[in-house]
Amino acid sequence: MKIKYKIHYNALKTSDHWKKLIFALSYFLCNLFWTPVGAQDLEPGFLSAIPIGTNIAIAATGYSQGNILLDNTLPIEDLEAKIYNFALGYFYSFKLFNRLAKMDVVVPYALADFNAIVENEPQSATRNGLGDPMLRLSMILVGADPVKPQEFFKQEQQKFKMGVSFRVLAPLGQYDSDRLINIGANRWAMKTGIGASYTIKKKLVFEAQFHTLFFGVNDNFYGGNTRKQNPLFEGQFHTTYIFKPGIWVAASFGAVNGGDSEINGDKKISLNNKRYGLSFAYKLNNHHSLKAAYTNGFITRTGTDFDTFLLGYQYLWFNKK
Repeated sequence: MKIKYKIHYNALKTSDHWKKLIFALSYFLCNLFWTPVGAQDLEPGFLSAIPIGTNIAIAATGYSQGNILLDNTLPIEDLEAKIYNFALGYFYSFKLFNRLAKMDVVVPYALADFNAIVENEPQSATRNGLGDPMLRLSMILVGADPVKPQEFFKQEQQKFKMGVSFRVLAPLGQYDSDRLINIGANRWAMKTGIGASYTIKKKLVFEAQFHTLFFGVNDNFYGGNTRKQNPLFEGQFHTTYIFKPGIWVAASFGAVNGGDSEINGDKKISLNNKRYGLSFAYKLNNHHSLKAAYTNGFITRTGTDFDTFLLGYQYLWFNKK
C-alpha cells in the first residue's frame, strides 16, 4: 500500500480506477482518527447538569478495527485498519449568559496499521502521531440553573433539558502531503449540535441529538491538490438508566449522511452509515470514575464497518471558592 499510493492525483486523468481510489481513501481516512471523540462517536449524557466550577481531568484509550468499504471496481481488496487512540482532556463548567456552560479540550494520539490487497499483492502502511486537537463549548439553555455545588445538590433536578454545542478541530495533527494516509486532516472543522432530553422518575433518560459537521479546505492534499467536503449530518438517540448518581448504563443509536468529498472540482463519495453503542459509567468515589463504551457499524452502505472499544478515566474536583 505504501508504494502503490505514491501516485499524484494530477497524474491520474487517464486512470479511472486510481482516481476512484484516491477519492474513496481521501474521504474515509480523514475521518478515522476522530475516535475516541470523533465524527461518529456516540455520546450519551451530553445534557447532564453539573455545578459550576467543576473541573474534570480525562484520560482515555480506544481501539478500532474493521473494514473501509470501497467501490468493487477498484484494484484494491480487503482494506482493513487497526487504530489505537489515546487522549488527554480537560473539562470545566461555568456560568455564561446566566446559563450553565461547559468547555472541554481533548488532545488525541493515534497508532494505526493498514493492510490491503492491491492489484493482487499484499500491502501495508503504519502511521503514528498526534491527531487534531478538539475544543468544545456547550450550553444548557433549558432545564439546569448555573449554581455552585452547595446549591446544586440541594435542588430538584428538572425533567426536561435542551442545549447546544459548538466544537472546533484545529489542523495541528501530524500531516504530510506526500502521504495519502495521515493522522491529521490539515483543515479546520466545526461541529454544531442541538439536543434535548427527558427524565422519568430520576432513573430513565431519553435523549436526542442532531449535529452538523462543516469542513474547511485542505489546499495541500496529496501532492498539492485541493480537497473540499460538504457538510455531514448526524443524528443520535440514547436511552440511559441511572442506578444511582455516577453509575449508569446507556444504549445508543446514531446515523450519518452526506459529506460529499471533492478533489480539484470533481465530486464523489458520500457517507451513509448507522451505528449502535453501549456505554457504562461507574463512580468509584467522589473524585474518581471509569467509563467503558462499545460501538459498531451495523448498517453500512458507504463508509466504514468498525468495532470500537473505549475505556476512560476521570478525576473530578470543585473550585474552592
